[in-house]
Amino acid sequence: MKNLRLATVISSVFALTFGPAVFAMNLDAIQDQQNKAEQAMEETGEYVSDAALTTKVKATILASDALNVLEINVETKDGVVQLSGFVEQEEDIDTAEKIVRGIDGVKDVENDIKVKKSDAS
Repeated sequence: MKNLRLATVISSVFALTFGPAVFAMNLDAIQDQQNKAEQAMEETGEYVSDAALTTKVKATILASDALNVLEINVETKDGVVQLSGFVEQEEDIDTAEKIVRGIDGVKDVENDIKVKKSDAS
């Protein structure tokens, strides 16, 4: 019985003495994990936003009768859309860029589209 009381007293003293420090350490660990989770969500959100923007750009280009969609590639990184591939006419390069710049969410456009050389040359 004495041993039980002694153990209870020791554990109570230990909890009162070290409990706040252990709790604070756990709180720091929890906050660190929360910060990592928030950072991962932001990065994932950016990725999803870029993927969604790429899809939106492709759909808008596809809906345009002025361009040969099958030969225009679209990649997006941090809201910057990179266009590459080939078009039939020089004017199509500017048309593609103007279409993409008009899409909500596009921060900038890197236009690497080239005019397709005809086989007759």
